[in-house]
Amino acid sequence: MDSSNKKSELQSIQLQQMLDTSRLYLLTTISLAAILTFMQWEVIEQRVVLSWFLLLVVITLSRMIFISYYQSSPVGDDVPILDRLKHFRLGVITSGLAWGSAGFLLFPEDNTRHQIFLIFMLTGLSVGGLILYSADFVSAAIYTVSVLAPLIVRLLFFEKNLSLAMSVAVVMYLVFLLLFLRHLNRNNTDNILMKLEVIARDGSMRESEERYHLLLNHSPVGIFHYDKNLVITYCNNIIAESLHSSLEIIVGLDMHTLKDTSFLKAAIEALKDDIGLYEGQYRATFSDASLWISMICSPSRNRLGDVVGGIGIVQDFTERKSATDEIKSLAFYDFLTGLPNRRLLLERLKQVLVSSARSGRSGALMYIDLDNFKKINDTFGHHIGDFLLQQVAQRILSCVRENDTVARLSGDEFVVILELLSENKLEAAAQTEVIGEKIRSLICQPYQLAEYEHRSSPSIGVTMFSGLEQEADELMKQADIAMYQAKKAGRNILRFFDPRMQEEINARAVLERELHHALESNQFQLYYQIQVDSSLHLLGAEVLIRWLHPERGLVSPAQFIPLVEETGLILPIGQWVLETACDQIKAWQNNKLTRDLVLAVNISARQFLQDDFVDKVQVALHKHIINPRLLKLELTESLLLVNIEDIIVTMNALKEIGIQFSLDDFGTGYSSLQYLKRLPLDQLKIDQSFVRDLATSSSDMTIVSTIIAMAHSLNLEVIAEGVETVEQQQLLMDNGCSNFQGFLFGRPMPIDLFEIFLLESASQ
Repeated sequence: MDSSNKKSELQSIQLQQMLDTSRLYLLTTISLAAILTFMQWEVIEQRVVLSWFLLLVVITLSRMIFISYYQSSPVGDDVPILDRLKHFRLGVITSGLAWGSAGFLLFPEDNTRHQIFLIFMLTGLSVGGLILYSADFVSAAIYTVSVLAPLIVRLLFFEKNLSLAMSVAVVMYLVFLLLFLRHLNRNNTDNILMKLEVIARDGSMRESEERYHLLLNHSPVGIFHYDKNLVITYCNNIIAESLHSSLEIIVGLDMHTLKDTSFLKAAIEALKDDIGLYEGQYRATFSDASLWISMICSPSRNRLGDVVGGIGIVQDFTERKSATDEIKSLAFYDFLTGLPNRRLLLERLKQVLVSSARSGRSGALMYIDLDNFKKINDTFGHHIGDFLLQQVAQRILSCVRENDTVARLSGDEFVVILELLSENKLEAAAQTEVIGEKIRSLICQPYQLAEYEHRSSPSIGVTMFSGLEQEADELMKQADIAMYQAKKAGRNILRFFDPRMQEEINARAVLERELHHALESNQFQLYYQIQVDSSLHLLGAEVLIRWLHPERGLVSPAQFIPLVEETGLILPIGQWVLETACDQIKAWQNNKLTRDLVLAVNISARQFLQDDFVDKVQVALHKHIINPRLLKLELTESLLLVNIEDIIVTMNALKEIGIQFSLDDFGTGYSSLQYLKRLPLDQLKIDQSFVRDLATSSSDMTIVSTIIAMAHSLNLEVIAEGVETVEQQQLLMDNGCSNFQGFLFGRPMPIDLFEIFLLESASQ
């Protein structure tokens, strides 16, 4: 439908709406005119009232005749709809002016009550006309203005304050009615246009319905319809033929009752207004059909656009899939083990390298060769050797993750691609070694080959990769070289291509074993470093863990803390530090010199995030019967990068007990001021990296002064660590820092030396 025809249809429907309701409205206006005549009969000259009433009756009856004529005669080419609409508008203007004249002719100057009645009558009439003629904005606007404009003019020229106020009120009322009319007219027009579109669409649908049924019955693919209960309501002949069944059996079938319901997910997705896709093997339960089908399900809608069911399009691809699978298997998979072959392995390795470059995660390539495999074939025959290879393949698969790849190159050579390992190369190598040792150990388990029990072992070569630093072929060569290094070293072992990496892995494994032994044999010891105020008054100390290795001597925490964090040993070691600190507080309680000293204990993020950490602290406090205010827990800013809300809950729980909190190494992390103000902290500790160059670095001075000012604004204490010179102390004091820790006041020392140090400090 073009725009001119559409406009003509719109005007025709609008005119018909107004004609259908105008007759009753006109009869009502005659009744209202009679009431107004009766009310104004005593206050207006009777000749004028009667003349106005008769004029209105004549105009109204003429319009009723006009309306009856148009309703009985259809629209033709000789009388265009626009002409009829113009004639109707002329009648509306005439009626409006007739009623509007009452604002002048029937307005009593000295009778306020009758004035108000007239105003009430005309404003009410304007509302009725506006609603009646709202289908045509021009008619409704002209009628409303014609009725109220004379009244407004009359009130404006009537020299009384009340009349002026009423005229303003009527003007505002008229403006409101016109605005409301615009909204009402738009809604009416939109509804009509929507109705016309629906009619046009219904016509098109009726025309296409026959074509649709013809297409369904001659379609080369199967098509079926189903309702929201997954009951089939229609299917074409292709469906029935493919399933070796009939239309009578399939139509009315509840798909829930089928034995194989794997395709139902696609059908249900369509009911959710999505496209459902299914590709797989379908076995009918009511016939002997067994085939592979591809299926697409889409929503089926009613005329309102609501989803009332679904449409399924089914295609038999059994032959095509069989051929495709066979070609793919021959091209990309090993016939004996079903694992990817060299071609597919190299493709996947290239994909993994790209993924590693994108994610920043490391990966590993593992080359596995069975030791002395040739003897198996020579002794028992190739069929036994093949059986062994199949079992080895299954054992390797059981050791890797779902996203890893296991492939067979040829003979007894297997390759494993490990992806999504740690971003830290040393950690990634450790993860690889764990998986490699698991594979090695499992391959070494005995095999039952026919009536023989056989044991085998592998030599495993490993090379690490990260991103696109090396080509896939180069990585294969490196892993192969590492595998031959494993064979030269005596077989049944794992070797890394990078000798330095191997050394680091070995050293790491030794260190981890020794750490377990250190915890069991009490090789750890706490050192204490004094904390003082600006008057050198003793405030307390920070406890620092040291490892007294029987052969290496004193091992720095920097060498073993990262490893205990990674391996989880930080939990038992951290608990030991907490218990030892509480025990020391208990030992100091009866000494006047030490009973008020506060011990600060570093708590790792992993330790703090334990679900029962609050309970463990409470148990330690009750066990040693100490004042909780003497225990200060030092947390690092890195802890705030995890779930801050849970951290705040834990801190508040400990705060209620009486525990103090210090935020350690402040300024080196990523603290958010938004969260910082919510944390129940007692103290900020300025990191020693800012204190070290305080006297020579203006930027460090700015950072330190800012931290101190911010801490004071949050009502927090400030302590600076790493203070080594008097000049550093003075600069800190000048900026408002009054608490200190560092070599200037005392080095970390074991408890016996620390207590001697306390006595010497007290005697000075």
